[in-house]
Amino acid sequence: MNIKKRFIPAVLIVVVTLGCILLGRFTRVLFFLALAVASACELRDVMHKADMPVSLALPVVYVVLQSVLCWTGASPAWMVALGALAAFAAMCWAVLKPELGAGFAVANLFALVWPFGFYAIILHAAASRVWLMALLLGVLSAWACDCMALVGGKYLGVHKLAPVVSPHKTWEGAIVGSLSAIVAGMLMSWILGWRFGMCVVTAFVASTFGQFGDLAASLFKRMAGVKDYGNLMPEHGGVMDKMDSMLFAIPAAYFMLYLYGIA
Repeated sequence: MNIKKRFIPAVLIVVVTLGCILLGRFTRVLFFLALAVASACELRDVMHKADMPVSLALPVVYVVLQSVLCWTGASPAWMVALGALAAFAAMCWAVLKPELGAGFAVANLFALVWPFGFYAIILHAAASRVWLMALLLGVLSAWACDCMALVGGKYLGVHKLAPVVSPHKTWEGAIVGSLSAIVAGMLMSWILGWRFGMCVVTAFVASTFGQFGDLAASLFKRMAGVKDYGNLMPEHGGVMDKMDSMLFAIPAAYFMLYLYGIA
């Protein structure tokens, strides 16, 4: 692995992500919408390789409409209603086009849940009044966990976490990653003045969900027989390869804020 080729794009990813998040509500929603559309293209290609043809139109229209709901400040109930409507449309499409087969309906329903259902939650979190807490706790805890899990696995890893899905991940690495996420939560509490217990617990829960998201993405890539979802940046793969843990971590952080009565 070329460290220089991996490090420079990583810095660029961090700068662009934080810049789009912090610039304003419009850039946040537009940024995650762009990621969702790019993910739709990548997922379509991978699912075709797995003999699960999926339409690009339905998920793109779905996330665009979700972004409009976010921008207008619509109630989260509308998000749920739109998700149900999209699932209904996917089933109707399959019924009206029986030549596409049952797999077409299953693939579209799958895509509407993962990743686009998760993107919908992220869009609503990005447009909410607790956007800073939800995004920073989700993103930074996942980043800390991912980076330190890699280090912990390299130097301490002995016991395989999920050898069939991701042979290089270890329990030791996962534990180091979780502890690092907790430290990140403590630092955010100290620097930003947020509730200590809320930050620590939310960071831990978000990073744990993020690790499961990473494994889920690896499982699907293994099923499809591909190494990466795309080749957007050298040594980093595509958008889905960078968002696999975020898709679970940010919604988890957002829901934790609801449980704490903050959102």
